[in-house]
Amino acid sequence: MRDIRLILQYDGTDFCGYELQPGKRTIRGEIEKALEKIYKKPVKFYAASRTDSGVHALGNVVSFKVKTAMPAGKIPVALNSVLPEDIRVIKAEAKAARFNARFSAKSKEYEYLIFNGQVMPPHLRTITWQVKSKLNLASMKKAAKYLVGRHDFSSFCASGGDDRNFVRIIHSLVVRHSSLVIWTGHKCRVMRLRVKGNGFLYKMVRNIVGTLVEVGLSRLKVNDVRKIIKGRDRRLAGRTAPAQGLCLLKVNY
Repeated sequence: MRDIRLILQYDGTDFCGYELQPGKRTIRGEIEKALEKIYKKPVKFYAASRTDSGVHALGNVVSFKVKTAMPAGKIPVALNSVLPEDIRVIKAEAKAARFNARFSAKSKEYEYLIFNGQVMPPHLRTITWQVKSKLNLASMKKAAKYLVGRHDFSSFCASGGDDRNFVRIIHSLVVRHSSLVIWTGHKCRVMRLRVKGNGFLYKMVRNIVGTLVEVGLSRLKVNDVRKIIKGRDRRLAGRTAPAQGLCLLKVNY
């Protein structure tokens, strides 16, 4: 038996999230079918992140054990030949025994994109959240500082999850303007919110983004974020940002 790690990229637009759902198209469902086609039997596997419906990934990780003579370097070609075009295996490698994509992870990095303007290029509609009113970047940066560190993030956890411990550590949270290149010579100005943490609660990143946007719109004050954390009540925080702006960038081990 060999321990294999896959790095996945996918466009989450047409998926109902990662986890299996009867009659619906999911990331896990497509990976299951592809692995069974290649290895001629069901393969049990683990994913580092169980992304929500509409969320994208550039670096999700899957691990599994399998008896095979196929070199790791050929696994992406084999799997990509049977996977749909909106999921791709970009790398495969043999790992040491006991590696588990989910439980061996030390931290994860996500990025959220916001288009802040009245007229958004249509090419961005599946990867950004359009906020038409002007956002105060300076206020959002100040508010973001309160979220860095070890906290009980109950106020940013959506109902419906299976979390029992709400304490997480955010290592960094950067809010900045940036250029996004669509095609050569065509750039769009977007706001990027990049967060790194040891783990995230159900819809936690999107709820953080929604709260910071409320600060940027002056609907919440900068100091309100500190009160929201201490309040441990989801009703105190801002809205849940739409899924399409979120992307899992990287999982660190």
